[in-house]
Amino acid sequence: MFPELFHLGPIQLHSYGAMMAIAFLVGTALGLKEAKRLGLDEDKLLNVILVSLVAAILGARALYVMEHLQQFRREWGSVLALWQGGLTLYGGIVAGSFAGLVAARRMGLPRWKVADALTPALAIGTMFGRVGCFLNGCCYGKPTLMPWGVRFPHDSFAALEYGDTPVQPSQLYNAAVGLVLFLVLWLRRKSFRVPGVMFWTFIMAFALARVGLDMTRTYETESILLRTPWLELTESQITSIAMALFGMLMIMRLRNAAPPAPVAPKS
Repeated sequence: MFPELFHLGPIQLHSYGAMMAIAFLVGTALGLKEAKRLGLDEDKLLNVILVSLVAAILGARALYVMEHLQQFRREWGSVLALWQGGLTLYGGIVAGSFAGLVAARRMGLPRWKVADALTPALAIGTMFGRVGCFLNGCCYGKPTLMPWGVRFPHDSFAALEYGDTPVQPSQLYNAAVGLVLFLVLWLRRKSFRVPGVMFWTFIMAFALARVGLDMTRTYETESILLRTPWLELTESQITSIAMALFGMLMIMRLRNAAPPAPVAPKS
């Protein structure tokens, strides 16, 4: 856990912010590379990326604040302390995707091609984001007896809740899923013939992975919506199920609406 990478006078570099900056730079480079391959205007796509970035940060922070209103009512000034973490991923994905699609349409770009061009960037961004969570000490896992369990410092959130008990490195599990999805989508990106299908495939696959991975993560009691002797379902898991179903429906809709592939003439 390294929430602060270095501190030089008034200049501080927080690990979470650094990971977000790396995610933006790498994602932008990947997006522009895909724009060239797909024949998209790179300058316009860069504008779409900037719009999506701002919307994603605002959406992720807004959803986090709404989920923790009691905490922020005591100190509203901390709403702007983004370097401390506190971004809800799905808020960022929904707000950033919606704003990006709207911006692409207004700039005269084919919106689903734009979504596909930025999908690898979105996947790798989730990886850097979760590494940032691990370094920051947030989004930690449940206690575990597994040999790869981690112990956070005594002043961390995990230690305050569980003491010296090892916890699941839930952040790194999520980072690994982001990396795997990026590699699969990047290597298979040319096989997606219908615009938009690659984007919704990522949304569906990521959401399904989150349902299982969230079983290893610690959540506040109020975030658990269903509790039985053998199962707990959190807000995040229910949202993940809904997004996976919606992604599947969108893939079917896009494929049904796509023009049929031309049939090669018989010789």
